[in-house]
Amino acid sequence: MHRVILFFALISSLICCNKEEKDLDFSISLVDTFPLIISEFQENIVVKIKYQHSEGYIGFSNPDVLSLEIKDSRLVNSDYFHLIPLNPPSQSLSVKGEIEIEIDSPFILGNENIQSESLFYSIRIQDNNSKWSNLIETPQITVNRL
Repeated sequence: MHRVILFFALISSLICCNKEEKDLDFSISLVDTFPLIISEFQENIVVKIKYQHSEGYIGFSNPDVLSLEIKDSRLVNSDYFHLIPLNPPSQSLSVKGEIEIEIDSPFILGNENIQSESLFYSIRIQDNNSKWSNLIETPQITVNRL
């Protein structure tokens, strides 16, 4: 009998947790990436992202909190950046809009014989509840040697 009660308690707690996560609408999507073909060190990459969060918990007022993750497909580790708050302070309200991210001009990582390399960026955002958005990827970007 105790096992049956424990089983139903476990199932109901899982349903509650799933319902709370479903109620929180937090997602990003790629709008545009340009340019897709560049000369190394010459141009920055611009990535436009559409975001929405049902409670507006995107960005931090503390500049030491890094909530924007950008990963170059050629590298093992991601880079993290500060994202300013996108909602009024101390208020919980639904937000949606676009962010334009400028990524410093990439360069060729290979040896001198390589004339071009391809890469893409993976991007996600962390909200104030420490939950990460979905992961988006840019189209392939070609970097040509000068």
